[in-house]
Amino acid sequence: MGITRKRRLVTTSTAFMLSIGMITAGSSVLSAGAATKTPGVTKTQITIGATVPLTGIASSGYSDVAKAANAVFKYVNAKGGINGRKIRFVMKDDCYGTPGFGCTGNPSVVAQTHALLSIPVFATVGSLGTPTQDAVRSLLKANGVPQLFVNSGSRDWNNPGTYPGLFGWQTSYNEESKIFAQYIKATYPGASVCFLGQGDDFGADGLAGLIAGGVTPSDTQLYSVSALVASGGTSVAPYVAKFQSDKCAVTVLDTIPGATDAVLGAALQMGYTTHWIISSVGSDPVTVNLPFVGKPFPDPEIGAVSFSYLPASTSSSPWNAWMTKVLKTDHADFPNFTSTSPITGNMAYGIGWGVAFVEALKVAGKNFTRASFLKTLTTKTFSQTPSLVPLVYTRSNHQGLNGGYLTKIISATQTQPINGKIYVTDSTSTGPVVPAKKLSTGIPAWLK
Repeated sequence: MGITRKRRLVTTSTAFMLSIGMITAGSSVLSAGAATKTPGVTKTQITIGATVPLTGIASSGYSDVAKAANAVFKYVNAKGGINGRKIRFVMKDDCYGTPGFGCTGNPSVVAQTHALLSIPVFATVGSLGTPTQDAVRSLLKANGVPQLFVNSGSRDWNNPGTYPGLFGWQTSYNEESKIFAQYIKATYPGASVCFLGQGDDFGADGLAGLIAGGVTPSDTQLYSVSALVASGGTSVAPYVAKFQSDKCAVTVLDTIPGATDAVLGAALQMGYTTHWIISSVGSDPVTVNLPFVGKPFPDPEIGAVSFSYLPASTSSSPWNAWMTKVLKTDHADFPNFTSTSPITGNMAYGIGWGVAFVEALKVAGKNFTRASFLKTLTTKTFSQTPSLVPLVYTRSNHQGLNGGYLTKIISATQTQPINGKIYVTDSTSTGPVVPAKKLSTGIPAWLK
């Protein structure tokens, strides 16, 4: 969601944005709240929206992110809503900006964002992807619409000077990799490390985090998503062969699930063994195992190390049982989910930011505006969410979460914490990785 997302894929040209006349709200994000009536908000309802890949190339797994968040909103609505209002969540299928591959939505992210503006929405919340959301930052700003909890670990969302209404949510790719670096140095001192990353901010930020954490890979490769798709996954095989030739003891992957599958499959064919460390974006065991179901060998991801800012599936966190309860009640989006169904990383991701939004909405009170809501985000701490660490923004930092713990893939459906230690850091090159002093506090009574 990782998203993960959380997640770059092939996108169409954003020039379309320039050819469409912008809907003018006549105010910036910060001044929009001065209006006597807040768009998207009535006495009984708040309408929010998102552009997400419900169909098409990125829909496998990722389509569950927004649906899981909506399950939270439905659950809250059934309990009476927040401060007397129910949440209406409008999901527009943008196919991740990529036509074909089973896309039945509109692959123009700009057009789908315009559709949300015309409703209107109070804010976009939980839209997915770096290139897709970069393409509409200026459009949303010009219309005074907050762009909240973007589903991506890019550092693009931490730019409050230019985009005061733009906020990330998940721990950044850079921060995650700095925590990986600490683990590698402690567990495999002196080992040769190879790195395969996506050829965009995902891979670049992840690599920068490793280096900032004191681990400089002996071999660095970046893959192209377009080549990955066009080749059916075989384009990564030469990288795996190179790592095997280099005898890499540790291999770090900043890969989306499809690339993770391709790398693990190539390694199996070549007999390449290494200690895998896989970004949370591309490590969800349920998603990654799909191509290997029914094969005459164990799931090749078992034993790999990953990272999570949410409770591992085997942890004793009360949030896991709560997530199961919420997903079970949403028969429309999760009709086959039962008390024994695994909660995938994508489901947990959507629930995580969904709870963060309803907590922020509750703290904002009954009489909020866009401006006052943004002030709430930057002046309050949100600690009663599924995230392992509290969600804290400031006027100068809109990145989102800043830590989590290391996990191990133990089966095709489960992860477990390696040692349970939760670390935090920042996205700078000098910020240290340190044990978290403050942790999230659990489920609030009003949400149970």
